[in-house]
Amino acid sequence: MKFEYLFWVFFVGVIAHLAWRYFRSGRSLTGAMLGGRISREIGEISLSQGSFTSQVLRVLDMESPEGERFIGLSVVSKAPLAASMVSYRLSRAQAQQLVSLLQRATGSQGAA
Repeated sequence: MKFEYLFWVFFVGVIAHLAWRYFRSGRSLTGAMLGGRISREIGEISLSQGSFTSQVLRVLDMESPEGERFIGLSVVSKAPLAASMVSYRLSRAQAQQLVSLLQRATGSQGAA
């Protein structure tokens, strides 16, 4: 019987923690997942668009509660009766490395 109570206490604790992060981050699921507040949305790129499905990559300028600025990347997939979101937190240095890799990838595309 004690295990059952422990499960529910743990479950309610997890839900309360997620709700606290959601409201602390300015009522944003992405902010809650990455632990920060969205300062501004830089833009988004449509990754795929089908009859019933879509995928979008969002680039966000974010700030942690301690004032540290970072980049948030969020891939949002939508389909009938389903949706998912995968978020990534990048430091400024990691974002610069990603930019460099993407530039190299697009620059070397024509060379065989």
